[in-house]
Amino acid sequence: MHPPPTSISPADVIRQRWQDLGGENGVLGSATSGLVPLRDGAFIQFYRGGQIYWTAQYGAHASRDGIHSAYSAQKWENGPLGFPTSDEENQTIAGIRGALQSYENGQIRWSSQGGAHPIWGKILERYETAEAEGRSLGWPLSDEMKDAANGGAYQHFTGGSIYFHPSTGAHRVTGGIRNLWEAQGWERGQMGYPTGEETTTAGGGVYQTFQGGTAYWHPRTGTYYVHDAMLGAYGRAGYEWGRYGYPLSNETPSANGGVFQIFQGGTAYWHPGSDSYFVHDAIMGTYGFYNWERGELGYPSSDETPSANGGVYQIFQGGTAYWSPRSGSHAVPLDLLAEYGNHGYERGHLGYPTSEPYWDGNRHKQNFEDGVLEKTNDFNVTWAGQPNNYFCGPTSGWMILNAIGAHHSAQGTPLSINAVASRDYMNTVGYGYTSFHDRRFEYGMNRWLGRDAYTTIHTPSVEQVRDSVKASFSKGLPTAVDAQERRGGPHYNGHPNSTFSHIMVVTSYDANTDSMRIADPGVHYLWGGEEQFWYHLPSFTQNFLQTEVERDGREHIGIYSAR
Repeated sequence: MHPPPTSISPADVIRQRWQDLGGENGVLGSATSGLVPLRDGAFIQFYRGGQIYWTAQYGAHASRDGIHSAYSAQKWENGPLGFPTSDEENQTIAGIRGALQSYENGQIRWSSQGGAHPIWGKILERYETAEAEGRSLGWPLSDEMKDAANGGAYQHFTGGSIYFHPSTGAHRVTGGIRNLWEAQGWERGQMGYPTGEETTTAGGGVYQTFQGGTAYWHPRTGTYYVHDAMLGAYGRAGYEWGRYGYPLSNETPSANGGVFQIFQGGTAYWHPGSDSYFVHDAIMGTYGFYNWERGELGYPSSDETPSANGGVYQIFQGGTAYWSPRSGSHAVPLDLLAEYGNHGYERGHLGYPTSEPYWDGNRHKQNFEDGVLEKTNDFNVTWAGQPNNYFCGPTSGWMILNAIGAHHSAQGTPLSINAVASRDYMNTVGYGYTSFHDRRFEYGMNRWLGRDAYTTIHTPSVEQVRDSVKASFSKGLPTAVDAQERRGGPHYNGHPNSTFSHIMVVTSYDANTDSMRIADPGVHYLWGGEEQFWYHLPSFTQNFLQTEVERDGREHIGIYSAR
């Protein structure tokens, strides 16, 4: 007969493991305690160089050195890691020496470069998946950090980072895309959390999606980010596989709250309240002639569209640009575009434009393949006199709003000088004047119209005034001047000698004499002059719009120009 089998005690298993590790002359050294009971029937024994844990499920495993210190910081088996389930395993990753030990709920990894750090949960899942895919992130450089935005977490490694959020999952971010993301403010910046993994794409490039857009990298172009707003136009064109290729820049802020971004095949533009659109090739040349989005054409509001006889057109805020093989590329401004439409646009008898618009006196003209269009540009402002010296701004505002047919505000208020002067708009009643410095005229006009229609330009150049006046007819918003006289100097419109700032409306322009006709609400109150008068634009600008008379550190003079 054979004797019945006897079970091996935890003490025997721990002793055997200690002996396997070299006993007193091994890595653990001599024992410093007896067997100590733990929760769930487990035991531990302490040694000079560490300890050995035993559990019925996982057996005996030693914990020592840097890994032991990290385990201690997590409150040993009573912390989130639980009991060890393996011994230490030495590894070398990307030339860096280290070791790892597995636990019930995670791992601790130690390296000569980063020290010892635990990895667990969703971040560990992504880490192990990356290893299985041959995309190892290397050794941890930090513990999991819980201070990420909106309840997320992250952990940095020698080869990149893993970020986790409940709504996006855990994703690795590495290389140039990680550097870009860091520069953008990590997950707290406009890119937000990653929502996908880095993916190989056209021409050896890669992309990675984030909450706010997509980051792209290509060996010839570098790393750039395409925000959600730009992705509309980019996606319509086929993303990086399409005609525009990879981005060559990040977004750049531009006029009136808009942005632009340069790509291999063109430039994308976006403006609040609008979609994003690309401009490229010949039309881009014309767009540049008009100073791009800062000029008369403003931002694009359509993609380029094929049209008659192999031509194309693209709509902008301030007009439409056309190109055909015979005519080249030219833009038709808004003030001529309506009449062009009456003739059937490019499909009508006029054909495509063959020149940029030009001025002949106060007539705006443009040549086409089979004819010429022209329009006499005059807002035909109905003059109104200001009721007192508080009201040059509201009265000029009334003249503009009446001329363009804005007889009710965006809030439904009927048009009157007193309404424009009220607290809801220019707020001049009892204030004393419409101050250029605090932009009361700009605010009142924009609120009445319900949009950012006007902007202010302090002490403008002659070119800025001329460009504003010329563009006003296409934009449908007259320019207003806030002019200042000088004591003993020249006087516009026959006013008596004095020093003050005064708002008036430019209602017409004559290119032959480079003069503008101005409607002046103050002629009766200020004792002199004509209700509407012509003045040489450069002289008026130099005499009354460029040099402050009042030396109080505030802005008093300039123009209110259509955006």
